[in-house]
Amino acid sequence: MNSEEKVNLPDWKIAQKSIAKFLSDKSFNVWEERSIGKKRVDVLAKREYKGKTFYLIFEVKHYQNVTPSVEEKFVLQLEEYVQALILRETKRKSSNQIFEHYVFIGYLILSKDYGIFLNRKKNWRKKPFFIENVELSKIWKRNVHFYCSSPKFIRKNLESQGISFYTQSKISDFLTHSSNNHKNPKL
Repeated sequence: MNSEEKVNLPDWKIAQKSIAKFLSDKSFNVWEERSIGKKRVDVLAKREYKGKTFYLIFEVKHYQNVTPSVEEKFVLQLEEYVQALILRETKRKSSNQIFEHYVFIGYLILSKDYGIFLNRKKNWRKKPFFIENVELSKIWKRNVHFYCSSPKFIRKNLESQGISFYTQSKISDFLTHSSNNHKNPKL
């Protein structure tokens, strides 16, 4: 995206694209404006790491004033997205596989006004879903996490969930480094 395109995009879209690029650069599969069932999420990301499959759903909001009731509405929206994703995945994998190997993270990004808190984990307000299904309730309770923060806390919060942020090497990295190493060897 060049600077001319950025000028024409709304601030929330610039923030969304920035998050998608950050995750893509860190070896995640990333989809913007992705549908999950009848829901549309701003950013959906997936990565397999150390035997776990991490699904991240980002909802980006660029509001002038974030009140507790507005934030509550956004988090409820995120919960519905994560619920739809879990239901989609149970059509592909067994509940036991999901329980053992999947982590779902719903992430509300407030890119302008942060309400009362700049960064917080939102699990304390996670309402029970799937009450009629014991297996899905176990997944919801153990494998689902919610965050609300400004963009600068994304990496720290995701690392707390066991996600390592490495960048996969490309062949060009080795070619560039090997030609530079002859000139300036590192000790």
